[in-house]
Amino acid sequence: MNFSSFWLVGIMPVQLLLVLAVAFSAFIAGQYFLKKIGKPVPASGQTVLIWLAAYSILKWVVWPPLPSSLLFIYMALVTLVTFLLVSSTDRSWNAFKQTIMDTLLGKNLGYRIARGATVILLPLLAGVLTYQFVNPAIEAPVELRNSHAAPPASITVYPPEYFMKK
Repeated sequence: MNFSSFWLVGIMPVQLLLVLAVAFSAFIAGQYFLKKIGKPVPASGQTVLIWLAAYSILKWVVWPPLPSSLLFIYMALVTLVTFLLVSSTDRSWNAFKQTIMDTLLGKNLGYRIARGATVILLPLLAGVLTYQFVNPAIEAPVELRNSHAAPPASITVYPPEYFMKK
């Protein structure tokens, strides 16, 4: 999806703030309605959703696209800020840890399935990413020899003309 037509030159920072405000409002409204029906998203799930939303906005919505090094820096800042926010009070830190501890301890079947999927998928993902990083690309070798044109048959230097030997 190309969002380049959405961005107007001159007011892009304001538009980015607008996009972030809409995403923030969607999170607040979603959490409100889920809490109202008795199915709130746990703090660790909220952290993951915020991180994924920030990545999606920075990767696919911001125009022109960010270089990967800048995207990594921004995502490191988002990670740092979300963990600072989660650990700002004891209550929020305990709520954040609770889901992780329940998964590690396997409190019920759902947590045991999540733990098994994590134990299988994380090493598999690490292996695939490592393989893609170290796998050499199969391409034709670089042409290292420069082919020069043949020397000219004659050269004119000032009035006389010099003929080259053949």
